[in-house]
Formats: sequence, structure tokens, C-alpha cells
Amino acid sequence: MKRDFDMVYRTGKTVYIDLGSESVNAVETDEKLVLNYLGGRGLGVKLLSKLADADIDPLSPLNPLIFTAGLLTGLAPMSSGAVVTSKSPLTGTVFSWNTGGGFGRELKTAGIDALVITGKAKRPSLVEVKGEKIKVRQADHLWGKNTGACTEALKNKGSAACIGRAGEKGALISSFVIDSIHSGRGGLGAVAGSKMLKAVIVKGEKEILPASPESFGDLRAKMLKLFEANPVLSKGLSNYGTPAFVKLLDYMDLIPGRNFSERRTSFADRFSGEYIKASFNLEKESCPSCPLSCKRRIKKTGQILPDYDSLWAFGFNLENPDFNSVLLADRICKDYGLDPVSAGSVLGALAELKSEKIEARELEGLLEEMGEGGKAGEGARKYLSSRGREDISMDVKGLELAGFDPRGIKGQALAYATSCHGGDYLTAFMVGPEVLGKPLMLDRFSLKGKAGILQAFENMTAVLDSLVLCPFSVFAVGEELCSALLYAGTGIKISPAELLKAGERIWNLERVYNIKAGFSREDDTLPQRLFETSEGKGIGIDKQEFNAALREYYHYRGWDREGVPLHEKLEELEIAY
Repeated sequence: MKRDFDMVYRTGKTVYIDLGSESVNAVETDEKLVLNYLGGRGLGVKLLSKLADADIDPLSPLNPLIFTAGLLTGLAPMSSGAVVTSKSPLTGTVFSWNTGGGFGRELKTAGIDALVITGKAKRPSLVEVKGEKIKVRQADHLWGKNTGACTEALKNKGSAACIGRAGEKGALISSFVIDSIHSGRGGLGAVAGSKMLKAVIVKGEKEILPASPESFGDLRAKMLKLFEANPVLSKGLSNYGTPAFVKLLDYMDLIPGRNFSERRTSFADRFSGEYIKASFNLEKESCPSCPLSCKRRIKKTGQILPDYDSLWAFGFNLENPDFNSVLLADRICKDYGLDPVSAGSVLGALAELKSEKIEARELEGLLEEMGEGGKAGEGARKYLSSRGREDISMDVKGLELAGFDPRGIKGQALAYATSCHGGDYLTAFMVGPEVLGKPLMLDRFSLKGKAGILQAFENMTAVLDSLVLCPFSVFAVGEELCSALLYAGTGIKISPAELLKAGERIWNLERVYNIKAGFSREDDTLPQRLFETSEGKGIGIDKQEFNAALREYYHYRGWDREGVPLHEKLEELEIAY
């Protein structure tokens, strides 16, 4: 790895903020860290591993909350977001979330690679970044407000990452909401709430220019052509957003219902992208510099339409065909700062626990109760454990599964089990090759040969999350284009093979952190329900085949039979255990 345009690209600042003392310390970002970890998720995980022991209490003032930009942030299409990293209070694992919006671009134009926040404020506070000026300010006037009102109050100050009342109350399924639109998972809202941190606002003042404008312009044009040539992006997501997946998933019996006890729905047509588009007067909502515009806003009300995750969580999962109630549930989650997948999963399990269907009219009250600190806001595993029914929690490592049934997508089953975040489909979206046939078509009913392919997908996703590119870019962008974009955009020459090695390094560092936190091979599994076969409810995953694939996966990773990275592998990747 080397730099050819030394006078053009320079590392930015890593800013350390202690909320307790209100001190701000900005240092030049270590160039080696940037070259080895690329920024974004990689840099966030590396900083977390340096600053916090893996056994730290996630709600301790010492647990850092880290916002990072990537090497391509603000330069390439689909690269305006940021990554938020911390130890998750929901799962106890390392956790990173690749956000949408323009928060990352503002960080980059403020000259910041990483914003590291520790400590606990004496009173409600916010962090304000305005160019090179960084201050901790009091936020008593915002405390108690939900994310919509908070963002409205801050909208003229820059891109705002806010928590709602759920984060303030310590709900373990709470998240940040970026500019009232883009939310996340993993309970990082509760980390902010424990620090009395209400919001982070960033407004940059610098211009980001590519090292070689002509070459970068050509590559940008090529990237846009690849997007246009990919029907998942240009015909599906660009026209309908993520509800574009509904009809296909339904046709393939991949939409789980009733807390994963069913695999078919009778009302998929009413939740499809095509039906929604025909039923509402919509306008596109886009992240800065994004050619997709995968969000949709209802013109009459101004509400952003739910993504597939919310359609599944409050519709299919709860056997609820009332689209208006799903709209309301999604709006409440965004306002309180609740993760809709986790919230819907808890409600699905609650319905099973009570053997009663949750009616549409009940959703508002149940979600508001979660947002106000109710027990269900602890997440499915903790909530059900306290009732002696952890067996019906549909989670991996404490993170609830989303609406892609792994019984019919076997590579995704292995991806869920091996993810360092828990049940997060975005750490390797195997729905792409197994359902959509992009970037290649794989047999979705088999685990044969999936272990090697999966670890390659995981490494590539880690690269995209670190550069920071939108997760949907995986449908059209590979390591070769990323390498070329880096060289023309920053002057940093990293070969395609070296990029994938960086992704492998990031993945292994996350694994080491989780092992130190107490996770083991026993956690690399799925809910027992997914291994079971019952009449009328579909065929479960063969456990023997799954365990064989897991052993093969460990072998490809260079880990021992217990899933611990071998010393030789860590040496190769320059990771100290």
C-alpha cells in the first residue's frame, strides 16, 4: 500500500470528547490505521478494541461511542453516510451500523475521520461540530423530545444524529436516527442515553476534491452505468425502494410470519412496492450523491414510507394486513428511536406467549410503552428470558432476525450464525446471490460450498462498510472498482487483493473482540425452531449439514475447530490477541 498524491490526500483528525469534563482533543489520525482499516467500520472497530476492554459494561461511561467516515466518503456515489460503532448493550458484541444520510459527508468536510465520545455528562448535552470548532453544549431544552422534534430544532445547524425518549430511558433496542430518516440497530441509542448525550450535529466547511479529477470522473461515470445496468438497483430499489422485494420473497415462501412459525402470507400484494406506488402520491427521498433514491415520502403527510424491515415486523410477522397501522408503527419507532425489527420481533414473541394475535389498534400503545422504558424494550431475548421462554426468541447472539427466512436461504442461515453483530443480514446479504441472483446465482437450498463464498462476501461487506459505501452498492461494486476509485480519489494505491485482506482483518478483529467478551462456538447458531421440521410449516435446516458447513467456514477463516482465530492467521493479518 502506498500513496502517490501526497500533496493532495491527507488523513484528517480523530477527535476525542470526554462528556464528563467537556474536553475536546483532536489528533492527526494514524495513517497506518487508515491504510489497514480503511475508515468507517474498520477504523471504528479498531478504535473500540484499543480504547475499551471487551468485558466493559456497554452502558459504562468508558464505553466509547464512535462515529467514523471512510476513505471514499463524500467522493463516490452512495458514499455520504457514516458508521456508528460501540459495544452493544443489546447483544454484548462489537457493533457497527452503516447509516444513510449525509452525516459522514459532513464529518469529512469538517476534516474528521473519527469522532470518539466517552464519559457521562452532568446534564443533557449535545456535541456540535462546525468546521474546526467542536463544542459540548447543554441540551436540557431537547431532553424528553423525540427524534422528529429534536431534528427540527437542530435542522439549521447541520446533519443531526439524535436519540429519542427510548434512548434516554435506556431501551436496549433504541438507536440513533439520522436527520429523522435513517435509523440503526444494536441499542446504540441506549449507549448515548447512558452518557446523557442527546445529539451530535456536524456541519463541515471544506471541499472534498479527488486526487485525479479526470480519472475519478471517468470511474464515477462507470459506477453509475453499473448501477443502471443492474436491475435490482435501477428497476427495483430505484422505483419502489425495499418493498420491491415483497412479491419475490412471497413467491419463494421466504417471508416468515407468526414469530417464524409460518412461511406464507395472504396479503403480500397489498404491501408490495407496486401496490404502494399505485396507492400513494409519492416523491423520492435521497441521500446526498445517491443515484438510487430508495426512500419514498408521502406528499400529503410528509411521512417516509416504511422499508421492508418495518413492513415485515409490523405486518407479515404479526399477521396484520392493515397498512395504515404499519405506517403508524413505523412512525412511532422512528420518533422514539426504536429499531423496528427488534420491536416487531418482541411483539411477535409476545403474541405467541399469550397465544393471542396482536391487533392493529394495540400497536401504538405497545410501542409507546417500549419507547417509555417498558420491559419489552430490553429486546426479545432478555424480555422472554425473564418469563422463562427464551426458546421462542428468534435471535442470534441477542439480535433479532429480520424478515428473510433462512430456512429457504441456507447461505443466509450460515451468515446469520457467523455474524459478529448477531442476527444482522447486512454483514453478508446472501439474499443477493441466493434469491436475486446478484452478483451471481447460488442454489438457495444447499449449504454445499457456501462456507468459502460466505467469508468472501463478509470480507467484501466489511470493505464497503469501511470505505463507507451504501450497503446496496454490493449489487454493482466489487473490489476492483473500489481499488480504482481509491487511487483516483485519494492517491492511495491499495490493490483489490489488499482491500479484501483489509476486510478479512476487520472481520477477524471483530471476532477476537467477541471472544474476549465471552462469545464462543456455541453462539454461532440459530434459534432451535429453524432446525425443526413440522407438518404444514415447512422443512427446517438440517443441523448436521449446518454444523458441517460451520466447521468448513472455520477452516476457510483460518480458525480452530472452536472458532478461535489461529495464531498464524492473526500474525498474517497483523492483529495482536
